Amino acid sequence: MRFHLSVEDLSSYMEGNVTDREREKIRIHLDECRLCREKYDLLMDLENYLRDEDYIDSDFTERVIYSLKNGKHSNNRNKNIKRKYGVLKPVFSAILIFVFVGAAFYFGSKYDTFRRNAADEPGNQPTVQATQAPVKTDSTTEKINPERVTLYFPDPYAEYVVPEYRTAALAKDYESLELFIFRQLQEGPEEQGKVPVIPEGTKLLSVEVKDGICYLNLSREFVENNPGGSAYETVLINSIVNSYTELPHIEKVQFLIEGEKREVYSHMVFDEPFERNESIIRTAEKTPEPEENRIRELGIKVLTAFKNKDMQELSRYVHPEKGVRFSPYTYVETDKDVVISREDIITLLDGNKVYNWGFYDGSGDPIELTPEKYIERFVYDRDFLNADEIIYDEQFDRGNTINNVFEVYKGCHVIEYYLEGTPEYDGMDWRSLKLVFEEKDGYWYLVGVLHDEWTI
Repeated sequence: MRFHLSVEDLSSYMEGNVTDREREKIRIHLDECRLCREKYDLLMDLENYLRDEDYIDSDFTERVIYSLKNGKHSNNRNKNIKRKYGVLKPVFSAILIFVFVGAAFYFGSKYDTFRRNAADEPGNQPTVQATQAPVKTDSTTEKINPERVTLYFPDPYAEYVVPEYRTAALAKDYESLELFIFRQLQEGPEEQGKVPVIPEGTKLLSVEVKDGICYLNLSREFVENNPGGSAYETVLINSIVNSYTELPHIEKVQFLIEGEKREVYSHMVFDEPFERNESIIRTAEKTPEPEENRIRELGIKVLTAFKNKDMQELSRYVHPEKGVRFSPYTYVETDKDVVISREDIITLLDGNKVYNWGFYDGSGDPIELTPEKYIERFVYDRDFLNADEIIYDEQFDRGNTINNVFEVYKGCHVIEYYLEGTPEYDGMDWRSLKLVFEEKDGYWYLVGVLHDEWTI
């Protein structure tokens, strides 16, 4: 008896739900068997018809079941009839009718269920941007629906990108995997210790993959609302590029702004496709740096920001909840010292607002200075980046001011930058600056800046 393909076999073949070996066997059979080939063509025409049909009759299923019951024995015709009468065409027609009715039942119920579910589920609506233009995508991406995608977000210090995993639930009629990834990057990280990546207000105008390059066409807010700083630009771009190059069909990412290439983003060259950067990825599997080395590195970054008066950069290291306390001398007065939040640090040098930072030792006069003048006098008044001595978590009492740093900042790390005095003043003009770091969610943040010098 010759083997013929069933409707389910052909349906699985049409939908791609077969192995490579099964696909090849079915293809060869269709080349050799005219009956199965005509059955396959009929199913293809039926599927195309149902896909384009806007309405399915509510009595459709009942009519098909009735037809099936009446014609269920049509494929059991006695073979002797064919030999006796030699009438092949009526038998073949009966078989085709049976196949058509069965296929109509199968595809009709499947299509009706899909339409009903799609209409009932509120999540099956495009929500990335209300004003977003239709997104172009390579046809190959519509069939990609992995269980997990990998996204990358910057760490709080803008030094690395950190992976985060999401389950991809695509509505494949309108959302490509590339669009899903951008939407997730825009929504931001779910885990603590990571920061958002897409500048506020950015819209994805289109996305297209050609020859392994993903072309991301973004609105001008991607440039205009960039928070600034070369370090942040680096992690921003690498977060996006590394997220997209996790997909096997994407090797590079080309950024477009309002449909055009842009020569420079803010600091980095921007008109060429970006490749994946593995070196900037930090995972739990990588050996963490010793804690002391981490604090020392943070201290250099904080001093550099103070020296350059780069408050945007400084804000990245400030504690997100406690802010940073400024003490003009090594005695910390928790009820009087000025505390600036991370958000306010960014605009601290804007304007000429005068703060009362405490009292001058000796005279007792109030220290009433603008933030810029205070930094010049009581923070970076010497070149602490070239300190004579850098001291980690040790208490030294040099002047006649009480040093209560370790009492106030329990559980914190303190790094001190000490500059010796000159012979001209018998060493009495020494200076010291202490930076205090406190841990939160596995990261260390600046919570205290304490100046110290000889007092009367």
